[in-house]
Amino acid sequence: MSQQPQPRPTGSVPTERLSYWNSSRQPLTILCFLLPLIALYEIGLALFLRSEQGTITNIAHETLIYFFQTFGISDTGGLYLGGIAIIVVLLVWHILARAPWRLDGRTVSIMAVESLLLALPLIALGLLINQRVIQPETAPPAAGVASATFGELDVWTGLTISIGAGLYEELMFRMLLIALVHTILVDVAKLPHGLGAVIAVTIAAVAFTIYHPLFSENEQLRWASVLFYFLAGLYFGLVYVVRGFGIVVGVHAAYDIIIVLSMLPSRGES
Repeated sequence: MSQQPQPRPTGSVPTERLSYWNSSRQPLTILCFLLPLIALYEIGLALFLRSEQGTITNIAHETLIYFFQTFGISDTGGLYLGGIAIIVVLLVWHILARAPWRLDGRTVSIMAVESLLLALPLIALGLLINQRVIQPETAPPAAGVASATFGELDVWTGLTISIGAGLYEELMFRMLLIALVHTILVDVAKLPHGLGAVIAVTIAAVAFTIYHPLFSENEQLRWASVLFYFLAGLYFGLVYVVRGFGIVVGVHAAYDIIIVLSMLPSRGES
């Protein structure tokens, strides 16, 4: 006589664990992964980026501050609202998705390792472009700020800028811009989902390229920078579509942090 499956009690939650691939894309997991980066950036913002001369930050963060100003929030007050905005977006996403309030610490740890590993191809790309187009000894460009400017910053300021670039540039160019373009192309223009994703990622990569300084001091277009930022934008877009917002922020921040640390020997800092 075969056993009949026992009915599940009403209101119980399935105990099956999501695979790492799916768990790492859940908003609550992404929030847990990004919270340390948000906290470190907010602390670095207060300690290293603010001075009597003004605040050093990236254009993506400045754009968010201007957005808050339209609601009557001062630039000083809006300076620290970016991190709160990311937290709120992820929490709202989690609530709307009706996902369980359950975290897996192993997933968050593996996401950090994956972000570091996925930053390595970008390092290789920067080195290859430098060797082919510029001088071999030149460091790869930073994806968050002009390379020349990066070299002039102290290490703690550079590390803080790196984290902020990962958070706010990926929020602007991947989460917001790709979603907006994809919605217009697929939901309004009725293009196929795959084609809409390809076009959205490409448009975001072009915008990401234009966003960065591309001209030298004598107003000459630096084609190596154009090539690198465009390919980096495509790479970040691919990582975002395949692996989600948390991983792409981690990859972007990890890449810029590696660039900052690689400059230490030449500057004699410890």
